[in-house]
Amino acid sequence: MKRIVILALTTLALFCTAVTAEVSHVSINQRLSELGEYPKLKLNIVSSHTNPNKVQYFLRQSTGEERLVSSPLNNFLVLVTGVDDVVDSEAVLVVKEHKINRWREVTVLSLFGDNAVNNLPKTAYAEPSPMPVKVDEKANSGALEGLPVSTTTIAANIEDNCKIDFNGSETLWRIGVRQSKVWGINTYGAILAIYEANSAAFKNNNINGLKSDASLKCPSITILDKYADARAAEKLFDSMY
Repeated sequence: MKRIVILALTTLALFCTAVTAEVSHVSINQRLSELGEYPKLKLNIVSSHTNPNKVQYFLRQSTGEERLVSSPLNNFLVLVTGVDDVVDSEAVLVVKEHKINRWREVTVLSLFGDNAVNNLPKTAYAEPSPMPVKVDEKANSGALEGLPVSTTTIAANIEDNCKIDFNGSETLWRIGVRQSKVWGINTYGAILAIYEANSAAFKNNNINGLKSDASLKCPSITILDKYADARAAEKLFDSMY
């Protein structure tokens, strides 16, 4: 009986630890870019998450929101970069963590100010505020970012037997951001379409394992159309980590 009680308490303790795992501190250690350049920041972070993919970073400015690529430098320092130039002097860094089956906004930090715009207590969370809808200038029909795109619009931006430019060092996220603008589709949809059309280009079929010597072909209209819904594409993308 004593062993059962001890086992139950141990299990409960492990469960509570998993549930309460969270980011307890984020601050900007060093800003490595200026207004008009692509974002590049070193961040201080204190987190009990063992999986770095449970924490995501976003650049939010007047033109919209971009998910940044993160690279851990050590247990308490991470480098984040993006591809969209920062054109808003009031741009902010948004930090989100995955907790209890959903993404929650942990803190919002000003890129060019001294203080956090919003540094939430450990037990408080806020849903992201609605962002302006982006219009893809390269899509003839003015397809909206975050909304389904018609096959007709996508077809207008795909050439027969086209190849995707890849220099061997770019991340899949960076390629997806660039191609989403060419194809007139959301970024998550572009990434998933590239992955599906080029499965042999990824080590062990892992979406994070893009080979440096890969030759990437453009996905078909049918594949792109599958991922035209940005919200559904983002949900699927997050589930693949």
